[in-house]
Amino acid sequence: MIDINFYIEKAENIGGFWSFTQNWFDILTLVLTLLALWLAFWLGERGYRREKRDKNNEEEEIESLEHKLFTNNLIQLKSSIDKQVSALKEYKEKEDFSLTFISTVQVDFLQFINIKNIYKKYGFYDKEKLDKINDLFKELYQLYDFRESLRNSVRNYISRYTDLEPGFYRYRKIMYRNFFEIYHINIKDKVVNEDGSYKYLIEDNPFVNEFIPFIGRIHKDGDLKDKNGNLIRGKLIDKLIDPLITICGKYIPEESSAIEILDIANEVKSAWINMEAITNGHFNEIEGHISLLNSVNSKIEVFLELKS
Repeated sequence: MIDINFYIEKAENIGGFWSFTQNWFDILTLVLTLLALWLAFWLGERGYRREKRDKNNEEEEIESLEHKLFTNNLIQLKSSIDKQVSALKEYKEKEDFSLTFISTVQVDFLQFINIKNIYKKYGFYDKEKLDKINDLFKELYQLYDFRESLRNSVRNYISRYTDLEPGFYRYRKIMYRNFFEIYHINIKDKVVNEDGSYKYLIEDNPFVNEFIPFIGRIHKDGDLKDKNGNLIRGKLIDKLIDPLITICGKYIPEESSAIEILDIANEVKSAWINMEAITNGHFNEIEGHISLLNSVNSKIEVFLELKS
């Protein structure tokens, strides 16, 4: 006889086992899912940290290269400044309107420098170093328009000076044309010496008798020129124009020639005074440029001695 209850019991036992097996599979799936999520997170975090580390290393390398570039530019700038200062001193000494411009005296490289990184390298909390860096950048920024400012200064000076020169060169009219005219107009006779030479006798005119010998002495005065044969303008004023103004003043208004010569002499003297004024002003500007360049170089030297 078949025992129905036996088979029913077996079926119930098999059903319980199957139920247990399903629960175990669900738990295993959950665990594997969590492990997969954790592994993905760990790999992502590891990749992020590596990427961040690589980025930091790259930034540090860039900052280091940037600092080296900045330092090299400063060294080159300092050398260029030394050359420009020498050229300015020579120009000031010779006053010959010829100045050598050093084109590399410029700070265009600042456009490609992250200034924050320069401060960062030496520490944001080191006040002494920060003050020195501040002083450096303050001086460097003043060089932005240095080349243009210097060129304009020289250009304006030469233009103004040459505008005044025609008035100064009117002294030639006194020494040559006026001298020639007055001399020949007032000749009354010619005396021949025993040796065949001769001299002219001049009319008895007080102004002419003083003017002609005076200009004759100026023509023979070798002190009016330097060793290169160039006119020493200051000496011309002292030896020709100033005495001539005094001479002509004694014969005005009676002598028309004295009036004409005095007008020319005053024009020459006025032109010379203005030429001297703009020359002094210009070379004061040049001295200012020299002072600025020397100041920049001193700040560069201080910066290059800083230790990070």
